[in-house]
Amino acid sequence: MATVSVTSKGQVTIPKRVRRALGITPGSKVEFDVERGGARLRLVKKGEPSRVEEGPAILNYDGPRIPIDQMHGGFAMRKAVKRARR
Repeated sequence: MATVSVTSKGQVTIPKRVRRALGITPGSKVEFDVERGGARLRLVKKGEPSRVEEGPAILNYDGPRIPIDQMHGGFAMRKAVKRARR
């Protein structure tokens, strides 16, 4: 059994071996149930990494979709890669 400290905001760090055993990853949702003077932690939803394509939806962007390679940053990156290959 691992002992952890509670921060002033009520936060705790779930020990690594517990995260591994339950499959808890960044973005996961967990649920706490109070039972007989204790608490039980349960994984509700495993976190999945977001993809670049989900960016507009994550940011609530309603404008026209612009392909990544047409964005200024993507265009600059493509040029940098071509220069590096020379």
